[in-house]
Amino acid sequence: MQRNKNIFIAIILGLALAWASVFIAGIGAAVSVPADLLSPIAQVSSLLAFTLVDLITIAIPLSAAFLIVAFIGKTLQKKPNLLFYVLLLAPLIALQLYLLLQPQQQLLFTLVTTLPRYILLAICFYFLVRSTKSART
Repeated sequence: MQRNKNIFIAIILGLALAWASVFIAGIGAAVSVPADLLSPIAQVSSLLAFTLVDLITIAIPLSAAFLIVAFIGKTLQKKPNLLFYVLLLAPLIALQLYLLLQPQQQLLFTLVTTLPRYILLAICFYFLVRSTKSART
């Protein structure tokens, strides 16, 4: 019974995180970055400039929201495990992949610019799972 409760908590918090990610991405997309700030980077690579903007405006706040939701889940559940964190992150990843795989003309460009989001989320996931394993031993 306790296991079902933990799974239910993880799924509900994961859905809340996916819902919040839409707002985070919307606010991050609405942030205006001055051209003077990006022009030196854009001269080297425009792709790098877009990737850095996505990293700063969307990926970092999204990872912070994931960590906050994971902390809330940790307080609701005494011993979170790997399954808890996977279920917490699964709705967000499913939503991001759904939005990424929509018919686009520049799929590779979109994939490269959003890749830091997934890398940062994977790093946060790794450290959360690692911290729970080290706490148990």
